[in-house]
Amino acid sequence: MNFRIINAAIGLTVVFAALLLAFFIALTDQLPGLFGWKRWVLVGVLITYSLFRVYRSIRTLKNKEHEN
Repeated sequence: MNFRIINAAIGLTVVFAALLLAFFIALTDQLPGLFGWKRWVLVGVLITYSLFRVYRSIRTLKNKEHEN
């Protein structure tokens, strides 16, 4: 079984979840304690983490292609 594909799929699922949470926080006021600069810092962290996970997933899949 090839665990690199599973790892990449889980990574892309995390990307989807983090982006969904970032957009939810940015576009709604459902979290009353999260406002101002704290809200935007959290949105930035979530988007940055999503980009990092995309990079890691792509790198994992490219390493798989070079090994075959």
